[in-house]
Amino acid sequence: MAVNLRQEYPRPSLVRERWLSLNGKWQFDFDDQNQGLKEKWFSDAKKLSQKINVPYAYQTPNSGINSQEYHEVVWYARDFEVPSEWRDDRILLHFGAVDWEATVWVNGIVAGKHKGGYVPFSFDITDLLQQGSNQLVVRVVDEDRINQPRGKQTATKQQWGCWYIPVTGIWQSVWLEPVSATRFTDIFLRPDIDGEKLTIEYTLSQLQPGLSIEVVATDEGEILASAKVAGPSRISRWLDAPLNRGTVNLSVPSPKLWSPENPFLYDLVLRLKDGDEVLDELKTYFGMRKVHIDHGQVYLNNRPYYQRLILDQGYWVEGLYTAPSVEALRRDVELTKAMGFNGARKHQKIEDPYFYYFCDKLGLLVWSEMPACYEYDVEGAERLRREWTEAVLRDRNHPSIIAWVPINEGWGVDQLKGRVMPEATAHLMGLYYQTKSLDPTRLVVSNDGWQHAKTDMLTIHEYTQDKCDLKERYEAFRGNRHKTAFSHGLPILLPDFNYDGAPILVTEFGGVKVEEQQAEGWGYGKAALDYEEMVERIKGLVDVILEQDEVVGYCYTQLTDVQQEVNGLLDANHNPKVEVELYKAAFRGK
Repeated sequence: MAVNLRQEYPRPSLVRERWLSLNGKWQFDFDDQNQGLKEKWFSDAKKLSQKINVPYAYQTPNSGINSQEYHEVVWYARDFEVPSEWRDDRILLHFGAVDWEATVWVNGIVAGKHKGGYVPFSFDITDLLQQGSNQLVVRVVDEDRINQPRGKQTATKQQWGCWYIPVTGIWQSVWLEPVSATRFTDIFLRPDIDGEKLTIEYTLSQLQPGLSIEVVATDEGEILASAKVAGPSRISRWLDAPLNRGTVNLSVPSPKLWSPENPFLYDLVLRLKDGDEVLDELKTYFGMRKVHIDHGQVYLNNRPYYQRLILDQGYWVEGLYTAPSVEALRRDVELTKAMGFNGARKHQKIEDPYFYYFCDKLGLLVWSEMPACYEYDVEGAERLRREWTEAVLRDRNHPSIIAWVPINEGWGVDQLKGRVMPEATAHLMGLYYQTKSLDPTRLVVSNDGWQHAKTDMLTIHEYTQDKCDLKERYEAFRGNRHKTAFSHGLPILLPDFNYDGAPILVTEFGGVKVEEQQAEGWGYGKAALDYEEMVERIKGLVDVILEQDEVVGYCYTQLTDVQQEVNGLLDANHNPKVEVELYKAAFRGK
């Protein structure tokens, strides 16, 4: 089977010109006896007896191994050479995502360690390199823990319900990047459509005399605005030297606004200079758009905006978490829009950067959701908080993302279903305010589905297949916001929190399985006999939601079938089960 080894540039929304992919064939092996460290596999890759296609997890067909057996420890190795023209640069080694705990060696020396399965990390390996061939070795530990952010990956070693085959190890691109010792390490783009400006907050790796920052924004190739400012000069009262961060403001007069209907993007170039020498250049883009809430409405660009979302779990038959190509990710976004949706709730996964890139370019709102731990404890809460911080920092420049969701259905604070647990409630509140501290420009949902604490949107999950039952349950909730009105038997608000007028959305419903599909698996409730009945049932449920004047959006479950769960609008190969126009007629808005 021919496999696409994902050789595209791996960071499409923040581009430097030079880079080198390390995707492809690697040496690989399982370490079930956990003997690799003792036997120093990190300095003798010949001990690894298998081959694997990076960036696909060993559990996938595209990996070339395709074993679903549980292996807690795995090893990778490959040789590489650094281009000779990079000899005066610092060399960064990037990993897009490695699930879960990675230790990296270069030429037998530890380059660094990272914990967290969904976010990128990098190491400066310059001082570990040698002329000619270099050896890269990675050891990954991925335990079956419920206090480790794992999303929908089963921890029972069996697929069950809507929990799926785990993903272990490298599942996004590995690559090298030459950079200057003095460079940008972070930027935060903050559009202000009311003030007609873009604020750029930047951070540098280090300071040196004579630095300047140039910023140029273009509108379809024409220069819209530019600025040149001196390097950071602010001195804290706690420090007698300038801080390594600063701000640039660009005027954006009469801005063209970004929306799903008109996803206009401005191009942006940032240059860090030492006199006339360019030390670093980043190419990116920005969208002028605003999201806020007021009087029970969600506003996009100062107008009420009804959200029609699809729940998207991002699974692929060939690669599980790893899409077979960037074109496949683009097609998902195009199909989502063609079916009548204006947004996606990316469920229990921090997705490949190209997904958000295509949502920006093609116009699709995104709710970004953190993969869950499953019960509260201090260690799991800290692991989730740390990785969630990295995820928000990675993605907070995407105009498509309008909401952050750190917790879903109480996963990670599961004890709240049985009792009052102040520390779990405090964890929900802490995540809400932590997210706001990282990005005050977007909405935050504290606990999508039920048992909300402080939240910007009040969201409801209900999988009844009967439209009349849905209407009755919602009317009961309207009459008493703390009533356990829905079929999951849990209140939408925690006892200590009252409804404060937040916008209300039904963010999971439907999940209709169809007997005509003749596929083993499950959906929610009684299956529809055929696809015609499926579409009619969807229309009936959507009609009930649209009748509720206080409901300002919905999210249908789900985009695709996933393994044993066969309730998608698309099958597991991401092909529509019925004509797309039939879906578009069903998923209407206000």
